[in-house]
Amino acid sequence: MELSGRTAVVTGGGSGIGRAMALRLGAAGANVVVADIEEPAIDETLALLAAAGVDAMGVRTDVADAESVGALRAAADQRFGGAQVVCLNAGVAAGGPMADLELTDWAWTLGVNLWGVIHGLHHFLPAMRDADEGHVVITASVAGLLSYPWMGPYNASKHAVASIAETLHHELAGTGVHVSVLCPGLVNTRILQSDRNRPEQLRKPALEQDDAGLSELRSLAQEVYQDAMGPDEVAALVHDAIVEERFWILTDHVFDEALALRHREIEGRSNPTLRGHLLEEQLRSHPR
Repeated sequence: MELSGRTAVVTGGGSGIGRAMALRLGAAGANVVVADIEEPAIDETLALLAAAGVDAMGVRTDVADAESVGALRAAADQRFGGAQVVCLNAGVAAGGPMADLELTDWAWTLGVNLWGVIHGLHHFLPAMRDADEGHVVITASVAGLLSYPWMGPYNASKHAVASIAETLHHELAGTGVHVSVLCPGLVNTRILQSDRNRPEQLRKPALEQDDAGLSELRSLAQEVYQDAMGPDEVAALVHDAIVEERFWILTDHVFDEALALRHREIEGRSNPTLRGHLLEEQLRSHPR
């Protein structure tokens, strides 16, 4: 797919992988629409795009709200006449043992990670299908292919969008609209601080005393994420997958053994093997 002169919409484009995708697609000649719930983050991304000479606009968007995503599409239509590349990338993370989770943990995570993708497809896909042209990139995760403990809502949302992407790939076979699913491993983003954007009505009750084990895990996660792959590397892979019309985008080989084991266990109808939490998988591959 030729990106020069096309228009790309990127949700979650204010930071992390989304910002990197916006910059990479802009560098390839695309006009860029940056959608994010954080207006200062949008402004920062737009400043970087302007410095690179990219024609871009920002739209504050709550992807969990269908009307907000509809307004995003209307803004892209008005400014650029529609979008040919749509990156449904916005995501948040809530975790912990499922027995201890609040319903708000599920509502918040599924609202952004799952319904954000559904809303994006609802508003952008029909025009792309009618034009018989375009590319949809759906950000899942390696957690959409594997199921590590203490990540229930996140795993569920990412498995769901990976399935949606694969289903859509089959439905659009033979057309001019293509699909990619991005399944990154650990990437140095602010996903661990995504609670900063959690709506007040979906916040958890404050805990009187933090669990020592959970605090230790959070500290380890911060350290591991600091050493993880950079968003720019992921964005380069996304760019190449769009140009090559390739479905799967996996960012590294850290989880290859776990993926192979899972498939063997499914084929053999055997119980899943507990490999610890996701951070332990990363550390097995890249010891500190």
